[in-house]
Amino acid sequence: MVRIVKFTKTIIKLGIFFIIAVIITYLGVYIYAAISPKLNIESSGTYFIYDNNDNLVYQGSSSSEWVYLEDINNYAINAVLAIEDKNFYKHHGFDILRIGKAMLNNIQNGKIVEGASTVTQQLVKNLYLDFDKTWERKGKEAFLTIIAEMQYEKDEILEAYLNTINYGQGNYGISNASQYYFNKKSSELSLEEAIMLAGIPKSPNNYNPVTNKEKCIKRAKIVAKLMLKEQYITNEEYNRLNFDNVS
Repeated sequence: MVRIVKFTKTIIKLGIFFIIAVIITYLGVYIYAAISPKLNIESSGTYFIYDNNDNLVYQGSSSSEWVYLEDINNYAINAVLAIEDKNFYKHHGFDILRIGKAMLNNIQNGKIVEGASTVTQQLVKNLYLDFDKTWERKGKEAFLTIIAEMQYEKDEILEAYLNTINYGQGNYGISNASQYYFNKKSSELSLEEAIMLAGIPKSPNNYNPVTNKEKCIKRAKIVAKLMLKEQYITNEEYNRLNFDNVS
């Protein structure tokens, strides 16, 4: 009985020590993040293709295509939130509940079938990190996510995400993608067009309407169902959707 009591006390002490260590680490990270230089999140992806004579033959998106959040169609904003990060305005960079659900789902399936990256995590990853699946890269991503959430308002983060995300076919940012795929400004997108664009970033090479319109539409239907579930669109709007006529 005495041994059990001693063991229990030891476990309690270790638990308390662990909690204190976590709190100190957590506070330390936030303090360091607070005094860190401000991240630059207002730079969209740009790349260049040259011929054998070093002549520029193709230029990808540039920061000149930046659009403010208020100039982006609400359909496009809501479609992105529905498919990428429905709790964006509620969490502080990490959706803990979503992470738990994704881990459980992945364990049950024996492989990675679901991710849980938030818009903020995706933004810092796209701007500052490579795509290696290492613990070191994950640690950097977490730290940069904390910094971004401390230094910027939510609308600023969402605006930066929409202006820098890869939409396929050399298009970075929703303004370039809207012009390229639909010959429209991002403020002029129809509901169907906005939904189709929101589905592209998961796999830009596979889900854009130029490379594979069938896959693009299939993905768009998933986005539409989530928009309906999150009440971004009504049943009537959902039932009127027709992606086949979008060109």
